[in-house]
Amino acid sequence: MHINDPVVLAELMERHEVYEKALIDNDAETLGALFWDSPHALRYGVTENLHGADEIRAFRKERPKINLDRTIERLDIMSFGDSTGIVNFEFVRAMDSIERHGRQTQFWFRFPDGWKIVSAHVSLLPSSPSYADAAATEIGMKLPAASRGFIQEDLSQLAAIARVMMQFPLSQDVEAAPIFQP
Repeated sequence: MHINDPVVLAELMERHEVYEKALIDNDAETLGALFWDSPHALRYGVTENLHGADEIRAFRKERPKINLDRTIERLDIMSFGDSTGIVNFEFVRAMDSIERHGRQTQFWFRFPDGWKIVSAHVSLLPSSPSYADAAATEIGMKLPAASRGFIQEDLSQLAAIARVMMQFPLSQDVEAAPIFQP
């Protein structure tokens, strides 16, 4: 058995690119065709467990085209012989104006009619609370999802200003700001 045959790796890369384009475009027909048409096909998603091609196709048809863009940060493709491959990748995508990191594994098999995903698993890594979330929690304030992007942008601008200000040393005769206790 030849592991990581360059020809097979190129075929899997091409299938991966077709999958990613179909995912971003929410092309349910293409996504459904990329999975093995069998009750044994499997897709574990971030919030759903889909058993069989019918469930996978139904999920794809009902999924709205909302926030599907993502950036792949690492991609690893392996082949075993000329008919088996695994595509693993790490991605980043914005959800409610918060950058989330995830990972996906796809097990591909070459059938007489071409490469098909027989099993896939998608997961998101736990996100750490942002500075804005931590501060809002501390003062008992809720941050509306629609405002998160603006708040993060404001905080980034304030941090940039603070970095510049920190380059200028204060003279010793400047009194420190008082600390207020609630």
